[in-house]
Amino acid sequence: MRNTETDVSDRGAAGPGAAPAEPVESIDTSMYRMPFFATLRVRDLDVSLRWYTEGLGMHLLATMGRRDDGTTALVHLRRWRYQDLLLVPAAGPVERGSGLTLSMAARLGELDELAERVTRTGLGEVEGPAPTGWGTNDLRATDPDGNTVVFTAPLDSRPQAADLSGFTMDVSAGASPDC
Repeated sequence: MRNTETDVSDRGAAGPGAAPAEPVESIDTSMYRMPFFATLRVRDLDVSLRWYTEGLGMHLLATMGRRDDGTTALVHLRRWRYQDLLLVPAAGPVERGSGLTLSMAARLGELDELAERVTRTGLGEVEGPAPTGWGTNDLRATDPDGNTVVFTAPLDSRPQAADLSGFTMDVSAGASPDC
């Protein structure tokens, strides 16, 4: 049996207490074992593909399979390493705004550009970027199906745990209050 705690990737952190791997901020088109990914059902694969690639700058990594009607069964998108997203055509209606929110790391300097790109597509919605109470600046982008992607970038000066109202952390589990 493999130890998932130490089996992150060839570039990721390994071992208990190791620092988490930082995402590589460039398109990595290699096919690696994805430690986490999300799959979103969408009404119109072409419209969603345009929104995620043109608006959010994600890279079309692969299209896979064919459905009975000959259309694509799955689209694999990637932004940075470990920021993978799969889009699949919905078999029926998509419930808008089901509460799903995906969060992805970003650089502070790219948030305004992302907001402009999303707005230019004429699809979906965008809010921010705006500072949060926990030391990040967040851009909230909602796709045409109501799925929300938050791009979150650390502010230059992040508050420490003692500065955050109502903040608690189980430091006995190995977490650091000043991470």
